[in-house]
Amino acid sequence: MTVKEIFPNLGEFQKYSDGMVADTSIEQLMPSIRSCIRDINEYIPKEVCAAILTGDEEEPIELLKSAIASGASYKYQIFASAKKNGSEASMYKYQHEEVKAHHLESYWASLDALLDWLDAHSESFDWSKTDTFSDREKLPVKNAHEFDKYFGIGNSSHFYFKVLYLIRQVWNGDIAPALPEEASEKILELAKQALCYKVMALAVIQFDITELPRSVRFDDSHEYSKSSQPQQRTSLYNQFISRYTSLMQSIDRAKASAAGVTGLGTAQDEDQKYYATL
Repeated sequence: MTVKEIFPNLGEFQKYSDGMVADTSIEQLMPSIRSCIRDINEYIPKEVCAAILTGDEEEPIELLKSAIASGASYKYQIFASAKKNGSEASMYKYQHEEVKAHHLESYWASLDALLDWLDAHSESFDWSKTDTFSDREKLPVKNAHEFDKYFGIGNSSHFYFKVLYLIRQVWNGDIAPALPEEASEKILELAKQALCYKVMALAVIQFDITELPRSVRFDDSHEYSKSSQPQQRTSLYNQFISRYTSLMQSIDRAKASAAGVTGLGTAQDEDQKYYATL
């Protein structure tokens, strides 16, 4: 299905995303729509998206169209702002940021809901046969809801899939080799927490602010520019790495205790889920 078939005109596009001025044409939105579809294909393969859009399941169709339209609206805002600049329709910076935030939140919500729907109906559209679905089976934290137990990401499936490669990298490279062959439930819980903190530390440094979950993305004043300052990213990275190190030390103490070794201190209670904002 072509982009033009998904949104044949501006009216169809506006069913899923509001805020476009009357003189905007669907042709002007096409580059942003295509860019958003490429982003979505990082999580949901082209074949699955095509099957959804040509299928007869109304809910995933609506969610996918909403995600595409909201994401494209967010991407288009920079051009829309430049177009309005100097005219009576110009917005103040805070108004422009509020519009962008609205579209970004709608994009995240729609994509989260779509990914949750696919997981709940894994046989539909051959979702269960995709690498996105099967890659999680060998990992200790298999979905956003499990990740959220150890670090608050708002149960965002979108973000979970975004960091899936980091989860695999950290688990296989840093944590699994440090575990005993038969790890106790306590050690496994500590390991899962350590995994999530290390992943979040890497995400804060590597990702654009718009790609982070709401719990990290927004501070109290909702200032995007403030959130992207390198020193604040570094500060959060250091906080998360410190927590990760503490958890790995707790694993070492638990291993020593199980082996009958004393004198390494007492493992701390690491049972609290963490939230932080940039």
